[in-house]
Amino acid sequence: MIYVIGSGPSGMTAAQALLGAGRSVTMLDAGNELEPQRKRSVENLRLTDPPLWHGRNVAFLKNNVAPDAKGIGLKYLFGSDFPYRDVDRLAAITGHGADTTPSLAKGGFSNIWGASMLPYLQRDIGRWPITIADLAPHYRAVLGAMDLSARTDALSELFPLYTERAVPLRPSRQAAALLADLEKHHARLSAAGIEFGSSRLAVRAESSPDGPGCVYCGLCMYGCPYDLIYNAAFSVARLSKHPNFTYIPNVIVQKLIETAAGARISAITKEGAALDDFLAERVYLACGVISSTQIILESLQAFDRPVTLSDSCYFLLPMLRLRGTPGVGDEPLHTLAQAFVEIFNPDICDKTVHLQVYTYNDLYDGAFKKMLGPLYPLLRPALQPALGRLLILQGYLHSDLSPAVQVTLSRRVDGSRELRLEGQTMSDATRSLLDRVGKLLRDHWFSFRALPALPMLHVPLPGRGFHSGGTFPMSNSPREFESDVLGRPTGFSRVHVVDSTTLPSIPATTITLSVMANAHRIASRHDSI
Repeated sequence: MIYVIGSGPSGMTAAQALLGAGRSVTMLDAGNELEPQRKRSVENLRLTDPPLWHGRNVAFLKNNVAPDAKGIGLKYLFGSDFPYRDVDRLAAITGHGADTTPSLAKGGFSNIWGASMLPYLQRDIGRWPITIADLAPHYRAVLGAMDLSARTDALSELFPLYTERAVPLRPSRQAAALLADLEKHHARLSAAGIEFGSSRLAVRAESSPDGPGCVYCGLCMYGCPYDLIYNAAFSVARLSKHPNFTYIPNVIVQKLIETAAGARISAITKEGAALDDFLAERVYLACGVISSTQIILESLQAFDRPVTLSDSCYFLLPMLRLRGTPGVGDEPLHTLAQAFVEIFNPDICDKTVHLQVYTYNDLYDGAFKKMLGPLYPLLRPALQPALGRLLILQGYLHSDLSPAVQVTLSRRVDGSRELRLEGQTMSDATRSLLDRVGKLLRDHWFSFRALPALPMLHVPLPGRGFHSGGTFPMSNSPREFESDVLGRPTGFSRVHVVDSTTLPSIPATTITLSVMANAHRIASRHDSI
């Protein structure tokens, strides 16, 4: 029997590749799900036309969301924190200058991700033991099985779409105006190493045999009531109808032990009860980098031996357009990333810098409300023009240019485990790079018709952007705490890690598509191993 551990995007992609090759697959998963009452509330909302929704109809979606000038903290789904529950079942996770967490949800972090999908470039994975040519057919396979909102534009020449099925979402009026201004100055921006285009999102934009398309209700940041944003949990439901697929929830894997015949999977329930070992011909581990790293360290009995988690430095930068867009609070729109801006300027750095542009959503109102307190009702009318000018850039740097995180698994006196995450402080080189990015945007304010609010640049702790991996990086000649090109850590022959744990570096462009493509690449090789 082949076992896939974890139901996030990489686990689901590996399972789909194995099933497509005629193999039988059992998936083990903690499987946390949205509470039944909230699920019923979402279903009721879906049965009501969006124009009839009122504040109290959607209030439950916004529970526990407290935006401020530095963002929204952990992102919840439909007001629920279930993606983050029970994460201490294997070990006490302690953060020291790092801010990240695993997920035990069915579907993993695809429950609450931003749905951005952009492939990597060869220039950004130059030291990997595989190439973009190796990943290309698997990008195509992944995108052939999911919806993609995208346009053929200037970015397509650099980042292939890898699909003929892309259907674009309608941009917000703010985004349309920004892209029009950028297009007028395309030659000038390109000469400065700045390219741009519409965002690419794992979203069903138009009605299809699979269901309705986007209704532009503006609730994307809280969760889509129509399930139009890709979630690997949806694939679990579909695959559960496959005769060769078995899904077993309420399983937390502790360690893997290889034998002459295969691998033994030691696990407990979320309640802590021991389970009989699962006996596997081969294992595909896809629990996300934090949990997968912990399982491998436990399996190797590598206690008190740190491994390095590579992280793509995440930052937020507001920009103010010179001309506002009126009535943004009343516009039907989606609130995911509206545009991508890519920086390829060698004077900035030799790696791609990735920026995602967000236009208005009602979280901005919430942030102003928190900042202004009792003055907010009085000042709210005066704030509306500012909301029509405000853009938020969500940026990422290559992990080679970012603070990393040291991950150490320890045994406590009582036999329990502690997973210590210790983030590096930001180096002067990273600070200088961020300063250069800000200055480049400021120098091209005329093309953007917008000024970056440089004093408001916010850089969270390492790990907060959830673009992390590389604790057991792939290598052609793997040493201790490395993996081969099929994701097998040194010491294993039947265990393949197919999530970001084995990526040798983390480029700035979005991580999920490439993790899925790499998982598909590894699982597709099953019969040739």
